[in-house]
Amino acid sequence: MLASDNPKKGQLGLVNLGNTCYLNAAIQCLRHVPDLTVFFHKHSDSWIHEISSKESTLCKAYKELVTGLWSQVGPAAMKPAGFVHYFRDSLKDCPTYEHMIAPLPHDSGEALTFLLDQLHEGMKKSLNINVVAEKTAPTYGALMAWKEQVAPNYSPIVDYFFGLMEVSVTCKGCSRVSCRYEPFNMLKIGFEDQKKSTLEQCMDYEFKVEELEDYQCDHCSPDVPKDSPVPKAKRPDGSVQRRIWRLPQNLIVILKRFNPNGTKCHSDFEAGPIQKFSKWFAEKSPESSKMADYSLQSVVDHHGSANGGHYVAQVKSPITGKWNVYDDENVTTMKDGSQVYLGRPSYILFYRKV
Repeated sequence: MLASDNPKKGQLGLVNLGNTCYLNAAIQCLRHVPDLTVFFHKHSDSWIHEISSKESTLCKAYKELVTGLWSQVGPAAMKPAGFVHYFRDSLKDCPTYEHMIAPLPHDSGEALTFLLDQLHEGMKKSLNINVVAEKTAPTYGALMAWKEQVAPNYSPIVDYFFGLMEVSVTCKGCSRVSCRYEPFNMLKIGFEDQKKSTLEQCMDYEFKVEELEDYQCDHCSPDVPKDSPVPKAKRPDGSVQRRIWRLPQNLIVILKRFNPNGTKCHSDFEAGPIQKFSKWFAEKSPESSKMADYSLQSVVDHHGSANGGHYVAQVKSPITGKWNVYDDENVTTMKDGSQVYLGRPSYILFYRKV
């Protein structure tokens, strides 16, 4: 983070340009990720693609916005008109996110997902990785997945935010287990209890074993040629177990507040300031993040219903260590600033590896 002796350094709000609180809250949390902000301040010019594109233009706009926010002393607010313009321009021809072009209330989680993806796209390049592990080694599959799925499209965003998930499928017919590995840059977890849940309860719920019906096992129920006289074997049931293999330096956890049927989960929520995630790791993972402590750094809150509401950000100051609330252009300290408030509004949590 940009060093300063002034406790109000960087404590700037963002002017709401008409239903942009969802974007303002996401930006306030993201710009307080120290690795990312230092990178954009010092090293991003050598990474942002020289060929002009919507992604590279948005990268430059983000750098300009964040640099401006950290170069001033509060209380004050910036008008992010330029950034919002390029953000909406990047949304064109993206069917999944194009609806956010309209100046209406939108989902802060969606905005954050899109923004991180665009920053990645605007800087990605191919990276050569040599896997030296033996094929029989427990780490081989994970390393190959990283080489094949991540390395061809690498950017510094990967180091800061990308983890790896192990997905194992067990056949109940022959007990064979097959594993695959999937990169992720956010951990989305749901609520089992609609009244009150802790982070651990949400994690347990998200990582519980899922049952599969009619599982096509390559060993005991493979496909047979179309004209084969051999009858097709009956497909057995199976089960799927997701486990973390590797966590990034900065872990973004999104609580599944918004349901597919258009309602919102108002479950109360609790989490400690420091969290270990080793309970949900794959047994054979050798990664250091397995035993690491993760410190809560910021939270996006959503107040209201699924049909409307307001987003604010709670952020721990890297200068004073106190918790501040960023409510569009207004910045205030949380009571005595000693702790974050978690509860029904909690939506997106930003953790950092200690």
